[in-house]
Amino acid sequence: MIYIKDNPMMNTLSTLSKSILLAASLSFMTSCKQPSFINLTSTNLSQNPSGIYTLQTELEIQDRNVAQESIEVFAIVGGDTIPMVKDPVNPSLWSCDYKLPQGFDEATYYYSAKYSINRGGRELTRGEVKSELLVFRLENRYVGNLASYRGPVGVEIAVQGRGLTKYDSITLGEKKTTTRFLSENELRFTVPALPSGIDYPVKLIGGPHGALDIGNFRIDESVLGVVPSSLEIKSGDSATLLFKIDFEAPDAGLPIDVRTDIAQSVIMPVAIITKGNKTVNIPIRGGEPGEGKLVVTAPGYQPVEVPIRVY
Repeated sequence: MIYIKDNPMMNTLSTLSKSILLAASLSFMTSCKQPSFINLTSTNLSQNPSGIYTLQTELEIQDRNVAQESIEVFAIVGGDTIPMVKDPVNPSLWSCDYKLPQGFDEATYYYSAKYSINRGGRELTRGEVKSELLVFRLENRYVGNLASYRGPVGVEIAVQGRGLTKYDSITLGEKKTTTRFLSENELRFTVPALPSGIDYPVKLIGGPHGALDIGNFRIDESVLGVVPSSLEIKSGDSATLLFKIDFEAPDAGLPIDVRTDIAQSVIMPVAIITKGNKTVNIPIRGGEPGEGKLVVTAPGYQPVEVPIRVY
């Protein structure tokens, strides 16, 4: 029997060799990764009178041996092969126009890219990659724009579009608004009582394909009218506070929050301006003698301070 003693140096070299081979293999695998497609065409496209629709994709290439100038991208739609054009600003983006035959409301398609792989200045092979099978459908309704993209609580805003129905509604943020149907080309919604100074996403709710994004709407702060501007009440007597807004209160009404630093001196009910109204009168009865203030707030309105003295 021949006994060979372990050589630590040989073991180290062997481990190092394995590491180098593994790293080289990983590098080769990474550099040879096939290009892939990221589809940028929506599944639902708004129908247009010309019947021409744009298909767009992003071609992701991680193999540095792919010759960029050799890349050709095609869209294969219903058996037709359409050359795609590279975006002059972003060379990863490719697009083409496709005219959908009359009478069709959807199309099945996929993308194909052909390219050369070069190493050492010479072409080694030609490659081709195809995307998965995709489909787009025509949506015979769409939302064009809002008549205004900002306003106060209570104002009515028009929404223009096509294919609108009386079953549609508008949401602002997550809150359903009071929506009026005027025609298949116009809806109107009332801005609900929400905090001001915030941009809320507006969506059209209804239809077979779910919610459609319209844009963002900013609620501007309004001024809440309070009359009188100060109060003096004898203990046990009553007075009236008038709250006034510029637009009719929405369906849920406009809650008025009244707080005071002399709670034992002020007795009053909950205040709310009900649907369709612009004002409300609230009785206030004097309790224990005291002097302080009322702080009046409402969603979307500036706070108002009313000095009050009960004697």
